[in-house]
Amino acid sequence: MSSEPVASDGYTEEYFRSACGGAEFYALYGPRVPKPQLAYALRLGELRPGLSVLDVGCGRGELLHLAGAAGATAVGTDYAEAALRLARDNGGGRVARCDAKALPFADASFDRVFLLGVVDHLHRWELEACFAELARVLRPGGFVVLHNCANRLHYKALTYAARRRAAALLAGLGLPVRAPSPPRSEEDEAMHVNEHSAGDLRRLFDAVGWDGAVEPMPNYKALVAELYGPDRPADLPLKAYPAWRAALAKALARSPAAGLTAREFFAVARPRGRA
Repeated sequence: MSSEPVASDGYTEEYFRSACGGAEFYALYGPRVPKPQLAYALRLGELRPGLSVLDVGCGRGELLHLAGAAGATAVGTDYAEAALRLARDNGGGRVARCDAKALPFADASFDRVFLLGVVDHLHRWELEACFAELARVLRPGGFVVLHNCANRLHYKALTYAARRRAAALLAGLGLPVRAPSPPRSEEDEAMHVNEHSAGDLRRLFDAVGWDGAVEPMPNYKALVAELYGPDRPADLPLKAYPAWRAALAKALARSPAAGLTAREFFAVARPRGRA
């Protein structure tokens, strides 16, 4: 596989509006109601008035909008011009076109950096350069909130094969069953060049000299009430699990099996030795 960076021209406005994660939320609410991954990231970021926030790979700009609503000063970067056009309209903060490996900011500029859905789009050598830049622009006491796109050990590497065999067995018994979707889409092939497991993320942190607590995530249907509260929109695209199933999903996310069953991971990370 090539180690050349993913070309920016693949990230079109159509991609951000219809294929990029959370597109169904954006179509309904614009930047006002976040997709669940962003809602959880904002909780981890503990934003408050006066903080300086950087969103690397800002995409449509929802985080910029919501960080500003929390009283923080937000700046977004992306290397896709289509993203910056949308982020300018949606975010209300400053945006800059740049590579994640070369950030155009002074040392110690930010209290929080968000790196959401980015790490799987960067080769290992790119991530090492990116984390060097993040260490440089973080202020003392600051940290990075990281989210990966997909656990490479979940559906694509393990459960797809089991589901395919189960579907074939049921179909052989004459039962109506739909075969599972292929594990990798054309978008995955083109853009997700370096998907991570929990162990991969921990090894990455060790290699770049960072400390990061990796958190397996349950299905977000288990977190609807926590993320959106009782006054959530009636047409919210994410429907809550019943209480018993939500409790089961959360327990599984805390179990030793979570590294295999979790769909994705979060991490709060900082350069080693910084409090």
